[in-house]
Amino acid sequence: MPGSILHRRAAAIVAMLYILVQAFQSYVFAQLPVPDGPAQELLLGAAPLNLARALLMLLSFFAQAYLLLVVCALAFRRTPLAAVAAYLGFFAYCLIEVLLRSVELFHGQLALPELYRAASSHDAQAQVLAQAAAFQSVQRALYFPLLLAQALGSLVLACCLGGGRLGWLASCAFGLNTVRLSLRMFGMYLMPTPLDPLLDRWYLAFVVAIFGSLALWLWPSRPPSHADSRGIASP
Repeated sequence: MPGSILHRRAAAIVAMLYILVQAFQSYVFAQLPVPDGPAQELLLGAAPLNLARALLMLLSFFAQAYLLLVVCALAFRRTPLAAVAAYLGFFAYCLIEVLLRSVELFHGQLALPELYRAASSHDAQAQVLAQAAAFQSVQRALYFPLLLAQALGSLVLACCLGGGRLGWLASCAFGLNTVRLSLRMFGMYLMPTPLDPLLDRWYLAFVVAIFGSLALWLWPSRPPSHADSRGIASP
C-alpha cells in the first residue's frame, strides 16, 4: 500500500533526492555564462552540464509523481475526496512538466542546436531560432495550468493534513507552496511585482524548506499504532 512504512521512507528519500537535483540545477545555472542573445542561449542548451541538468529534472518529475501519490494516500485515510482531488491536480502538474521537459530536452536542447549549427544561411538559422522562441511561448502559456494545478493540490493538502506528531510540517510545507505558486502566477500572468526577483533568488530555499519538511514528516520513527491507522500515522 502507498501509505505503508516502506513507501513512506521511499517517498522521503525521493524528497531529499529532489532537493539535490534542484541544488545541482542551481549550480549549473551559476556555471553557465549569461547568453548575449537567442543564438548563444540556444547553443548553451546543448552544453553537457546543461543536458545533464535537463535529464535529471525530467526524471525527477516521474519520482515526484510517486512522492505525491504517497502523500495523497496518507491524506486519503482522513479525507478521501480531498486526497483524490489533490492527486488529480498533482498528476496534471507532473504530466505537463514531463511533456514540457521532454520537448525541451530532446527538441530544444539536442535537435535545434544541431540544426542551427548545420544551417547554411542566415535565413535557415533564423528559422531555427524562431522554433526555439515559439516553444518558449508555448511553454510559458502551459505553465499557467501547470502552476494552477499544483497550487490547488497544495492548498487542498495544506487544509486536510496535520494529524500526527509532525503533521504540521506537511501542512505548512503545502501551505508555503500554495503561497509561493500564487505569487508566481500573479507576477507571470497579471503584473510584475517587487517580489518576483526574490521568488527567483529564494527558489532553492523554498525547495529545501518544502521538500525537507515533507521528508521529515514522511520518515516514521516507529510503525503506526492501531489508533494511527484510523488517521495519518504519526512519524
